[in-house]
Amino acid sequence: MEIIKLDPKHPDSEELDKAVAIIENGGVIGYPTDTIYGLGADINNDQAVEKVFALKQRQKDKPILILAAWLEQVQSLTEFFSEQAKLLASYFWPGPLTMIFPAANHVNPLVTGTVGTIGVRIPSHRVSLELIRRSGVPITSTSANLSGAPNPTSAEDVIAAFGDKLDAVIDTGPSPTSLPSTIVSVVSAEIKIIREGAISRRKIEEVIGEL
Repeated sequence: MEIIKLDPKHPDSEELDKAVAIIENGGVIGYPTDTIYGLGADINNDQAVEKVFALKQRQKDKPILILAAWLEQVQSLTEFFSEQAKLLASYFWPGPLTMIFPAANHVNPLVTGTVGTIGVRIPSHRVSLELIRRSGVPITSTSANLSGAPNPTSAEDVIAAFGDKLDAVIDTGPSPTSLPSTIVSVVSAEIKIIREGAISRRKIEEVIGEL
């Protein structure tokens, strides 16, 4: 396993490309986001996604959250993108808001579990954004820990959990927060907060009204 140390504001291009090559070749990495550290793999690579599930000891009927780099990339993954979703995106993306959409038919069923939906967001962390942009594909963003374990807020936490089972870990220092992203369902007209995390319910309601 390779440890790739990067400045979160000015990441070295050649070092970051090492991680990009791993994603492109079906590997799995630990990487920083604007919330906690995640496990990254190409969502279109079955073998890589299967490895993410195995590493986390996660049940396969549970969907895996995804990071994208731009709005059109998110929309390509969804069956429809409501006006309310567009409003939330305009306020909170890039940032720690995950929205759950009906998945488009072409989306890898391994990442949707058995529910037919997809949870996705655009992060505000420069390293994770550049990683996705250069890889050219959305990547998994499930937390880099064993299912049920404390949230990983450093590269050291990721290494302690998985050791050399990962192909690489990107280290940009401590996470800006110990909270995961807030998850909001926009599957139907009724908006639901599934998990309150880095963005509070109050902030969500300031945008779309009381839930």
